[in-house]
Amino acid sequence: MTDLTLRCECGTLQGTVKNVSPKTGNHLVCYCDDCQGFANRLDAGGKWLDEWGGTELFQLAPAQVDIHQGADQLRCMRMTPKGVYRFYTACCHSPIANTISRKMPFAGIPTTAIHGDGKEAAFGPVKCYVMGKFAKGTPPTNPHPKFSASSLMAVMSFMLKNKIKGTNVPTPFFDDQGRAVAKPDQIER
Repeated sequence: MTDLTLRCECGTLQGTVKNVSPKTGNHLVCYCDDCQGFANRLDAGGKWLDEWGGTELFQLAPAQVDIHQGADQLRCMRMTPKGVYRFYTACCHSPIANTISRKMPFAGIPTTAIHGDGKEAAFGPVKCYVMGKFAKGTPPTNPHPKFSASSLMAVMSFMLKNKIKGTNVPTPFFDDQGRAVAKPDQIER
């Protein structure tokens, strides 16, 4: 397992993602319209999305994420009223994490925000390509239109294992009452 640096593009926000390995998280690419809309709202679609509109993520437990500096730069948006919380930085509009709630042991970190020697080995190969119905063109990876049974099983078993272990907390994304550390902007579509 490897500890890697979490950092926004300008370096104002810095932290650590701990114990990263193919066994402690899920490496995936998501083509959903919310991930694309989020990147485009940050005017970063060209930087953070692949040519087919995919976002490469490493999903891990929130307790594996520490923010050492720049936490005051965290901002949040939700693409729909009950959608995931999407955290980014005010300083340079870098996407930092997607998460569901304080109770759920899930944080999807864009791999572009993770730095360090050996990060590719720590992530392992991409396990799944999901929400392909929103892809731009035809990705060579042939993503599932939504979630394949194996990708759904990988995510669900990951969340169940981490829920049992209690790794939903501590979390840098929610306070003790379960409120996001930054009030979410509600996006009008």
